[in-house]
Amino acid sequence: MQKHEFKNLIALCPTCHARFDDPHSPIDRKAMRQYKANLNPLLSGDLVNREGHAALLAAYQELRGRFSEWVSAETRHAVAKSRKSTSVEIIEELRLLSADKFAWALGAVADFQSAWEQSDASGLIGAIFYHVADWSDEVHAAPYPIPGELVNRDISEEISEASAELHLMVWEGLSI
Repeated sequence: MQKHEFKNLIALCPTCHARFDDPHSPIDRKAMRQYKANLNPLLSGDLVNREGHAALLAAYQELRGRFSEWVSAETRHAVAKSRKSTSVEIIEELRLLSADKFAWALGAVADFQSAWEQSDASGLIGAIFYHVADWSDEVHAAPYPIPGELVNRDISEEISEASAELHLMVWEGLSI
């Protein structure tokens, strides 16, 4: 009997499970391993074989990481700038960090748009980016301490629906 470890597990419908258990079925262990490999887009050779798909996925992953770093840094900056007890030096340090993360995010957006130029995903990331950038500009331009309504905006929540839509567009575009 096999151990219940990840490498030995796969979700099957009852019909396929019965076919796999049938010794006269064409579904053998080799076919089951191939089926499992096909379900994993990062391990599937098929993803790499489809023209440009690995580069599209890489651009999306880079975008997600850089964008997340920027929003997080900008949120920390906004929170610090809203507290009267925060020193001017700390606020400036956080402002510079958020500006650095902004530059990285901008580059990732440009790379993503270049890779996905023929899709709606390119336009959607532009809209998401400008929404966050407008909020970021408000934070940077606001007097110290910044107003509560500005710091209390949940920018992640504001872009969550569009971000989920972007994610689905990417997976559809990659046929995953």
